[in-house]
Amino acid sequence: MKLVGIGDPFIHYEQIRKCFAPFKQRGVQVKGLNWALSGYQELQNINSLIEMHGCKEYDPPEYIYKAVRDADIIVTQFCPLTKKLIDRCGNLKIIGVLRGGVDNVDVKHATEKTVLVYNTPGRNSDSVADFTIGMMICECRNIARGHLGLKEGQWLREYPNSGSIPDLPGKTVGIIGLGEIGKKIARRLIGFDVKLLGYDPFVKNPPHGLEMVELDRLFAQSDIITIHVRLDKSTDGLINSDLIKRMKSSAYLINTSRSRLVDEDALYEALRNRRIAGAALDVFSIEPTGKDYPLVALDNVTVTPHMAGASNDSYSNSPYLLANEMITIWDGKISHFIVNKQIFGEVAEYFTY
Repeated sequence: MKLVGIGDPFIHYEQIRKCFAPFKQRGVQVKGLNWALSGYQELQNINSLIEMHGCKEYDPPEYIYKAVRDADIIVTQFCPLTKKLIDRCGNLKIIGVLRGGVDNVDVKHATEKTVLVYNTPGRNSDSVADFTIGMMICECRNIARGHLGLKEGQWLREYPNSGSIPDLPGKTVGIIGLGEIGKKIARRLIGFDVKLLGYDPFVKNPPHGLEMVELDRLFAQSDIITIHVRLDKSTDGLINSDLIKRMKSSAYLINTSRSRLVDEDALYEALRNRRIAGAALDVFSIEPTGKDYPLVALDNVTVTPHMAGASNDSYSNSPYLLANEMITIWDGKISHFIVNKQIFGEVAEYFTY
């Protein structure tokens, strides 16, 4: 049996090999390679294309096909595993994805071919949660603007939001999406003595101290709104112009999730016309943006280049998390990391026979 790991600029193959070394005790050869890219920017461009249009938009180079053609298990983070690639792998039984999303895998076709797909949910949840809290404070308190002013020789004391610079205690924070990231943000915010509102139609047991409400109320009552929802057909454009119009004039919108969850044009108009106090954005409909991108050019927005989940710890821990879950298939365990659980029994027979 053979496992092939595909490394990239963020998680190199050597890290995958190290974390999956215990598989050797199960009779698995652990092999692999690094996906040869020119750098982080090329990877970001490919990943953005796949997130918007699906993995079929990028065909991996031939040396990837050659490396995985006899693999029983493939482990990847960003490298696309398309229908074409899956069909070229005659022994394939498991695909492991080293992140929460599986946009780079044709899961439907994998399921049809009886290939089990694992993801790594929550692998960067601490990273995104920490970053989001930082973005809230940075935007409300003008930390980035003050920093830039000093770098440019200006001692700034007046800002676009000078009439609504808050202390957090007593304010209301609305959290949209209470998965791993949203729950961790709620736990962190408890220490700031804020009131917490939440929206998530799939959560039955919300974090202690958080009141679940509908979106209309959350937008009308929150001083800060932060978004942590997975993008799919049902959530595309979830935050529309009607909801943005309900926001307080002193309120802030934080998005470290996906840009298409928000109507960017409506958000731009609200910010440009000072109908809300500000926003902090890590994601955009077009990436990289360039300095003339409408939202980037505004003076009441804190912007970062899609980096919320990019901590060293989140990348280094991801292969350990996935390896520890995948190895349990030899014990017949249905891991919550499995995306297509409906075929688990058929695949598990191959490993437990």
